[in-house]
Amino acid sequence: MNRLPLADRVLYGLGSLGNAALFWFLGTWIQYFYSPPEQSGLPALLPLWAIGLAFGVGRIVEAFDDPLIGWWSDRTRHRWGRRIPFLLVGTPLLSLSFWLLWNPPYGVSPLLTALTFFVVLELFYFANTIVGAPYEALQAEIALTSDDRVSCGVWKVLFGTLGLVVALVVGPQLIERLGFSGAGAALATIALVALYAMLFGLWRRGTLGHASRLEAASVTFGASVRASLRHRPFLALAASYLFFSIGYSVLNQLMPYYVSVVHHGSEGDVTFFLGGLVAAVLLALPLSSRAASGFGKRAVYAASMLAVGVYLFALSVLAFTPLLPGIAFDLQSKIAIALSGFGFAALFVFPGAMIGDIVDDDARRNGQQRAAAYYGMFKTIEKLAQGLAVFVFAILGTLFGYGGERTLGLQLAFPVAGLLALAGCVTILAAYKLPEQRSPVTSRPSLGDA
Repeated sequence: MNRLPLADRVLYGLGSLGNAALFWFLGTWIQYFYSPPEQSGLPALLPLWAIGLAFGVGRIVEAFDDPLIGWWSDRTRHRWGRRIPFLLVGTPLLSLSFWLLWNPPYGVSPLLTALTFFVVLELFYFANTIVGAPYEALQAEIALTSDDRVSCGVWKVLFGTLGLVVALVVGPQLIERLGFSGAGAALATIALVALYAMLFGLWRRGTLGHASRLEAASVTFGASVRASLRHRPFLALAASYLFFSIGYSVLNQLMPYYVSVVHHGSEGDVTFFLGGLVAAVLLALPLSSRAASGFGKRAVYAASMLAVGVYLFALSVLAFTPLLPGIAFDLQSKIAIALSGFGFAALFVFPGAMIGDIVDDDARRNGQQRAAAYYGMFKTIEKLAQGLAVFVFAILGTLFGYGGERTLGLQLAFPVAGLLALAGCVTILAAYKLPEQRSPVTSRPSLGDA
């Protein structure tokens, strides 16, 4: 059993810092930036429903770009391999489009603002696809055992959680000091550096040589999509991840409004409400990995969704009503929100590792290695979840209020997220039956075997 060196696992995980920083900063702040509550004192660029509509339409427009880019990457025959060209080209485009989102045209009509927002948002997500699907596919290609995949997943989650720290803890401080435009530029630079450091680090060590020697898949795009849609464990995992991720994204989008409306705080104060949640995720990472070794990825993933789903119903009370004598309400809220991070850690650890098992199962059945196609489909689910979360929050906010005297929409977001987590738990228990992978998929060739 030829283990992947620790340095390679760390370098692979580093790439997720850049992706996570951009993805979660956008998911947390984009609605607040374009449609702030009355209490914030910021100008409203677009109504909340228009942002939800833009995200909803955008997810339909780009429904197949992730599997398409994944299929294209799987079929690529280049001297640098199947993944490197996409990462080289897509990374700067990703950073530039992210920065443009926080620099809309001012003093123009709302229609032009909405059209500009939609076009730049689609450009960002397209660039995210060019980078994301090949990057995710590398996990299944450079890590050939279940333990290595879980380890790569843990390192990816660790650096992704650092990306969360940058987005959710450092980000509010950047906004308060640099404004949204300056914060966008800072995060775009961090993402560029992290992704290129991962790419050139693994390239220099020769680790990407193994992936570049894999035969390019010859299957057509339609056949690739059909294969993934016929794979029951993949469909079960994708559905559970969609439910769980929508719930988590709804809570992220809620936080700037919650802090401003309920606690009358500034953008910088969001740091202190989300910091504990991120710390809990970090503390849960080694516990999740150890639990998976004993009980299996599926069991721990399902148990986490069950626990966090039930807890979010309690959080809808704890975050809005002072209940603990002798403890300030804002401290009670911070502690209660932080505790949910122990359950949400599973969202970042297990799906990526479980996709690796699905890729190997598909290869044994069909004789084709289509890692990027599966990871591309999964990236579609990830972006769909964020878009649907924006849509869900826009509906709650529009119908029940998100500022001023009407704030019920903020409180209802917690039980809605809880129901989604419980739906994910039921889905994975009912339909995901793939056995755990505990042996190497194939032998890893040495660099001299090329």
